[in-house]
Amino acid sequence: MVSSPDRPSSRLRIVVARRVVLGALTLWAAVTIAFFALRLTAGDPTASLLSQGLATAQQAEALRRALGLDRPLVAQYVAYVAGAVRGDLGRSLYTQRPVTTVIAEQSGSTLRLATAGLVTAAVFGTMLGVLAGWGGTSLLGRAAGALAGIATAVPVAVTGVVILWVATWAGGLSPPLLVLTRGSNLTLPALTLGLASSGALARVIQSGLEDNLRSTYLLAARARGVGHGLRLMWHAFRPALPSAISFLALETALLLSGTVVTETVFARPGLGRLLVSSILAGDFPVVQGLVLLAATIYTSTHILADAVSAFADPRLRAAG
Repeated sequence: MVSSPDRPSSRLRIVVARRVVLGALTLWAAVTIAFFALRLTAGDPTASLLSQGLATAQQAEALRRALGLDRPLVAQYVAYVAGAVRGDLGRSLYTQRPVTTVIAEQSGSTLRLATAGLVTAAVFGTMLGVLAGWGGTSLLGRAAGALAGIATAVPVAVTGVVILWVATWAGGLSPPLLVLTRGSNLTLPALTLGLASSGALARVIQSGLEDNLRSTYLLAARARGVGHGLRLMWHAFRPALPSAISFLALETALLLSGTVVTETVFARPGLGRLLVSSILAGDFPVVQGLVLLAATIYTSTHILADAVSAFADPRLRAAG
């Protein structure tokens, strides 16, 4: 007898394939919008070199020809997309170094910060969400919900300044703590970045737990003798995992914008500060490369999150 095909696995592949196609379209749209927005709103990027006295008119004209800026806009766009497909993102206007090299040099610091911030958000967000959702109207549950609300409402810039001020004040009382305020230390920047995302993650988990605790299958579990303990909490927590995973994927994609503020407050090198300095200087090739990187991270994390969520929840595979 011939065995039937593995329908859940086939559906999972279909879900992932659809997300890949949508991700490719999202990536193309982000690159296209960034390209034309920079060209149409800010004009000729070599004009900033002339205004700052960093190049003569002849040098600026030669650079325009080298960059292909004297060609029609559509031709520039086609050439840029073709180069991006090959991994060639052009050269920086100021250093004439490959954009990929400039970004790679700063990506290590941001990757460490983003990873530490994501771990911090996952730990604190899960803890607060479970306490708020499972604790209900108890003092501990209300306190966890209040902390999640505060973490969500307070901007990253304010959180970073407060944490830095508290660490400096504590370092005055205990000098060894001053090491936490150094730019190379990840503790305070990761705490700042992670707290900003932990509150929203806690709300997602809390909402899922509260809905699941009122569901019929939890009532059935209690009827089967499952007590009010860790086993019952896992029954309520597991269906909330896909939403939490999807939210963490979204936060991973948005961490680049969070690192802009965090790296500035704590004077850390990284992609965030590179983006700010490139925009202010008018270094369009670097800005476009960073937009492409951010869009790639966004689409990749969402594809991965959808695959993990579909694997964890059969209902999503059926819906796909």
